Amino acid sequence: MRSSSRLHTDRSAELRALLLTLVGLLASCAPFPTHSTAFHSGTPQQSYVVNGRRYRILASAQGYQQRGIASWYGLRSVGLPTASGLPYNPQSMTAASKVLPLGTWVRVTDLVNGRQVIVRIDDRGPFVRHRIIDLSYAAARELNMIERGTALVEVRSISRPRLPHTAAFALTPPPLAHNPLGHPPRMYLQIGAYAKRSRALTLELHLMHLGVRPLRLFPVRRRGRILYVLQVGPIAHVRELDRLSGRLTSMGFPRTEVIIR
Repeated sequence: MRSSSRLHTDRSAELRALLLTLVGLLASCAPFPTHSTAFHSGTPQQSYVVNGRRYRILASAQGYQQRGIASWYGLRSVGLPTASGLPYNPQSMTAASKVLPLGTWVRVTDLVNGRQVIVRIDDRGPFVRHRIIDLSYAAARELNMIERGTALVEVRSISRPRLPHTAAFALTPPPLAHNPLGHPPRMYLQIGAYAKRSRALTLELHLMHLGVRPLRLFPVRRRGRILYVLQVGPIAHVRELDRLSGRLTSMGFPRTEVIIR
């Protein structure tokens, strides 16, 4: 959950949709979809459905690494159950992921300021589009993202850390001298990767005609073949990315992907 009133309103809208999806299955649920007993059971889950979309949980977190947009939990869910069954504690170093197994430990690095936190995945979400992790209030505070509401991050799975009795300092490694990219991160929305260059060029011209820009089209080699990647960007702000993503969805491109380089 995030700090601005507009983003809290977005989360409330998500809740309403989630309640409709889970009606009849829940005895109780939290005010926001990432704090719900719907995902808590005695056996590991392989997948679950929220808002009509099925999310598949990774069989293992080993080697997991992803760059994307992080958000954070607000303070209105204090004490409410997470997917692990534990109550949400805003001062704990925890987070929500759509795909990582519960109990996974990850290192989250802010790609702008180089600050890092280590958190345990104990919940499901965030279900806002183009977000890859929802951090607890304490973790977000360590990354200095409370006021920003979101941050561009890199998430890496790690082995379980050895924690002292007071774990706060162990879970906040010193900031990096520079971010992992070595330069300010650049954010793009990837529209697709196409086997035929002619198809990619046609889409590029179509989108340019509709005023979507700047666009870039370039070849990449994947699994022994050439694909032509079409992206919009660089995009300066997350709010602009969200607006552009919604516009592309209305144009018939609902599966855009955030790329950070």
